[in-house]
Amino acid sequence: MAGGTFNTGVFNNGIFNFPITLDVNVSLEFNGVSDYLENQIRQAQGVANLWTINIWLKPFETQSRFDADGNQLFEPDGKALIHFKGNSHKNEILIWGDRIEGTSRQEFIVVENWDNSRNRIRMTRFNMVQQRQEWRMFSCAWNGDELIGWNNGIEVTDISKTVSGTGSFIMDDVVNFNEGRSIRVGATYSGAEAFNPDSPKLVAYSGLLGPIGVWVDLITTEEFGVVYSGGFNMDLNNVSGSYNSTAELRHWYRPGADIADIGKDYATAAISPVNIGDDATVTSGSIVADVP
Repeated sequence: MAGGTFNTGVFNNGIFNFPITLDVNVSLEFNGVSDYLENQIRQAQGVANLWTINIWLKPFETQSRFDADGNQLFEPDGKALIHFKGNSHKNEILIWGDRIEGTSRQEFIVVENWDNSRNRIRMTRFNMVQQRQEWRMFSCAWNGDELIGWNNGIEVTDISKTVSGTGSFIMDDVVNFNEGRSIRVGATYSGAEAFNPDSPKLVAYSGLLGPIGVWVDLITTEEFGVVYSGGFNMDLNNVSGSYNSTAELRHWYRPGADIADIGKDYATAAISPVNIGDDATVTSGSIVADVP
């Protein structure tokens, strides 16, 4: 899949603003220790009980954390990709990948989602959807009853296990500050220890991340085929072939594509953009020329 550049611009009172040139031949590297992207305040996300998330990723080795004396603090189980953080886990979504340290256990990704009463609904493991030093497009959707996964645009049928929770299976998109959610890419909000006792210990993501799309509805397998074929060039704001879910696109991040504005939300259909570069440790210095 070839890369390239494209321009965006808008008219403002009859005056065309200077366009931003995006380089789609790049991705953003996360160091597995301190790098992440995050918005500063809780707010409505435009995503409720039907949603789809799409992530381009190329994982590296996991880096364990150490104390001041060089002692390893824990043996990580996995590393966080994206975390929609609610108030005490309310309406949360967490996607994390198995740790990658030269073992055979490096192929699966786990998706957890929590309802509006702070109870976990599902923790689902999708097999064979990531591989060290290899670009993959992982996608998942919550249809109000179950999680569905795709690997490179093909629906995943080798789900290993689903751990059901006690939740009501209802997720809300609340608007007030105390109940709103934040987004963190590349790490969880709770640091080394996972936010729930029966969840795994997680570390920050180590590897490369490309475009991330979040929709407020289910995306079909036919649409994912188009998104995968389009690669980093795919403009998710525009209808293309079988892909017609532009009105449902709530967030669209292109990590690394815009040097001046890391973490910008490019979704034009968003109720309000959630720019995850507002509070971030990863910078333009982590942009690398590496795409599928």
